[in-house]
Amino acid sequence: MTPEQTSGSPPAFTLEDFQSGRVIEWLEGIQSSYQRTREEYVLRALAKELKFSGFPQMLKAYRDEMKKMNSISVQEDGVSEFADQALDLNTGEWTADESGIWRYDSKGRITYACSHPVMPVQLMRSIDTGLMKVTLAHRRSYNSKRPWSKITVPLSRVSKANDIVALVDCGISVTSGERAQALVDFLRDVLDRNQGVIPEVKSVSRMGWNEDGFSPYVGGVVFDSADAFRPVYEDLRQAGTLDGWLEEALEARAYSLPARVALAASFAAPLVEPTGCLPFFVHFWAVGSATGKSVTLMLGASVWGNPAINGGYVKSFKGTTVSFELTAGFLHSLPMFLDELQLSKDKKGRIAFNVYELAAGAGKGRANQNLGLNYTPKWDNCFITSGESPLTEETDGAGALNRVIEINCTSKKIFRDGRRTANRLKKNFGHAGKLFIEKLCQEGELDRVRELYENVYAECMQGETTEKQAMAAALILTADKLASDWIFHDNRALTVEEIGQFLRDEKEVSLVDRGYDYACGWISANSNQFAEEIRHGERFGVIDEENNLAIINRVVWNRMCEQAGFSSKALLSGLKERGLLVLGSKGYTKTKKLDGVPTNCVWLRLPVDGVEDGEGADELPL
Repeated sequence: MTPEQTSGSPPAFTLEDFQSGRVIEWLEGIQSSYQRTREEYVLRALAKELKFSGFPQMLKAYRDEMKKMNSISVQEDGVSEFADQALDLNTGEWTADESGIWRYDSKGRITYACSHPVMPVQLMRSIDTGLMKVTLAHRRSYNSKRPWSKITVPLSRVSKANDIVALVDCGISVTSGERAQALVDFLRDVLDRNQGVIPEVKSVSRMGWNEDGFSPYVGGVVFDSADAFRPVYEDLRQAGTLDGWLEEALEARAYSLPARVALAASFAAPLVEPTGCLPFFVHFWAVGSATGKSVTLMLGASVWGNPAINGGYVKSFKGTTVSFELTAGFLHSLPMFLDELQLSKDKKGRIAFNVYELAAGAGKGRANQNLGLNYTPKWDNCFITSGESPLTEETDGAGALNRVIEINCTSKKIFRDGRRTANRLKKNFGHAGKLFIEKLCQEGELDRVRELYENVYAECMQGETTEKQAMAAALILTADKLASDWIFHDNRALTVEEIGQFLRDEKEVSLVDRGYDYACGWISANSNQFAEEIRHGERFGVIDEENNLAIINRVVWNRMCEQAGFSSKALLSGLKERGLLVLGSKGYTKTKKLDGVPTNCVWLRLPVDGVEDGEGADELPL
């Protein structure tokens, strides 16, 4: 290596120094172009004083010679010479060794790219986006025994001088200006010259099914994700033994139905995509504490990784919609666990969690600063949750109610000894999920799973539940049958009857049925506002007892629907189809004089004693 030389006052050169060439070597060793030019004029004047007329000619000859030497060096291929380097890279005109990375410029001066070893050792291409990243190995020390460190960054990060300076935060010595551009040039040259040497691999920034298998268990892809998801990824591992986990899981399966459902739902997550099902929720709730709700989540999570509550894998409801979406997108085909629903309540004590946003299977489309769209996370899995209250309310939309199977755990404790179970699960986890995926990826198994699912789904649809509830239930039953055959061998596979007690029927899900029941209850609770003489407050409408009708001011009706969370127009449309409205010329409404004022009103048929929920509405008198 040629050392850098700093400028200063020229030494007291003699005629002999000019004749020997020592003056020229000192001059050309100055790095600053401005300083070198200034010193050259000083030396030209000194040469005249010493009557050495050949100085300009010698200086030109020296510079021509250095240009020739540099031309030769450009044509030759250098080789990286870092100690314990992972690859032998063709560095072209660059010298790359333990002292750093540098080359001669066109004038024969040294240009430095970095003062320590740094080299690209791997390229990664995302199978989801097609974007590429580069892994850089670096060692910021002149001690060759110090281990290499690695960082992975987008390829664009090392393609611009303005961007590459950010690598200083990772321990790479780079400054703005010429040195940053030199490091960009070095990495570009090395990447171009070593396309067959630097390995290129497929990468995933999420778990689950991909074109090469199932990450992180099966397939030839490597993990690549932001540091934000690294704690989650590091928890998706194995600890303890399968036998140690099985002992606890088998006892839980024998002791309670909720424990069996939690395990089955956990195994069901990777079946969502192959069977073409929709994401769904399984929610365990109980008003009291110490029933084992959180341990139930731990049992399900221990199938895939570390089940510690509020660790890397099992999260709480204390988060934002964006964080839930990103985590779901990262897990993709693995179940997501959320504990303590009460943490999501707003200042008014209402649940501020939107089931449908996660059940939709995709995050929101978001624009970037270039007026394009960012990558939208997607997922095909299930969500296993717990809390002290149900996850859904009666006023939620049918889409949300359809996607949730709620398990009331108030009958008895879910585990014989929840504290012991939790402690043992923290020591033994992750083996069952890996074994389940290995079995699932065997030739022909996915086709068998799809056939099994279709048969179970047809059986579930023989009841009074909805299609989406039956879809989720069938997937849970299918997963439990596979887990019983492959892992548990205990002949305790869930039955349609066992899971059926937790499913909603059409009436519970229907917006019309729930809205009509709510409206009738609201009319009863506010009967004073429908009386002939209103003592306090505003008039809501009148009751036509002869025709069994509630005639409601449309403004009041809209307000009632808004407060209850129903769409007024959607509810009126459904009531019309059921024949529960007396229609007028204005569509859903009809005019009625209220306190002498013609008012646009909703004319709602009320239930008749012995007639359930509007049945026989066509026979009601008008």
